[in-house]
Formats: sequence, C-alpha cells, structure tokens
Amino acid sequence: MPGPAPPLVNGLQIDQAPGFQQRFHVIQRIAWSVLALVPVAAVAGAVGGGLFSETTTSGAAGVTVTYDRFARITADTEIELRLERADGPTAVTISRPLLDRYQISEIRPEPVRVVTRPDRVEYVFAASASGTALFAVQPDAVASSSGTVTFAGGTPVRVDRFVFP
Repeated sequence: MPGPAPPLVNGLQIDQAPGFQQRFHVIQRIAWSVLALVPVAAVAGAVGGGLFSETTTSGAAGVTVTYDRFARITADTEIELRLERADGPTAVTISRPLLDRYQISEIRPEPVRVVTRPDRVEYVFAASASGTALFAVQPDAVASSSGTVTFAGGTPVRVDRFVFP
C-alpha cells in the first residue's frame, strides 16, 4: 500500500524536505569556506615553507633565534642562533620542553662542551667570527612545542612551534 502522494508544486508532484535542504546548504557553504582557506594557509606557511613560516625572535644584547613556526614530523628543520658579539666561548642554554620533542641530528659548529641539567641543556661554543650556531632537528611527535633559548645567562628568547603529521 503506497503512502500519500507528494504535494503538487507548480504542477509537479515533488517530495520536498525544506529543513534538510537548508541544513545541507549551510554545511555546503562551510565546506566551501574551509576548502578556500586551505590554499591560502599553505601559501602563508601554515604547513611549512611559506611566506610567514620562518620567524626571527630577538632578545637582549643582539641575540636572535631564527626558526620555522611550523614543521613536519618526518622532515629536518633548523634552528639558527646568532649572537652579534662572540668574543670568547659562548654558552647557549635550551630548555628541556623545547628539546624533548626533537631529535638533534647535527649541530654546527660542534659545541666544545655540553652540560645536561634536569630542566635545560647548556651548549658551550668556541668563539667564531660569525657568532652563529645551527641546530638541525627532527620532530618526534605531532604537537605544539615551546621553550626558551638563553645566551650566556641573558634574557630568554621564546620559541614556539607546531609540528604537523
């Protein structure tokens, strides 16, 4: 036994569901908006290597830390530390919350001494003309990480990163 006949709309028997159609329209508009934002976010550097991906943070006494805000879990990324005045051996302290999320694959130049403490790791570098140290690191996990980099007991420079899968 068939159900009731659909109502006539402009001479046609059409089964309408206006509530469903309105919900579907809203979901469709949200999906189009998200899809439009994906390429914009990629160009901006939200997935690494874009216009706003790399950042430089400065501290007191001519200290700068350059790093990518966004990284990929399987890709090496670099953290560059620069000190304007590198007269003698320079101590650089990196907090554990930042280092614990990364495997360090290379440090250039090689540190003269490394001191490990419960909350930080101190690297001592010999004096160099450039005053630059480069850490090549690979993320361990998908997560947000933040920590500090401190030169010779000065003011800590904050580093905030997010790692994508």
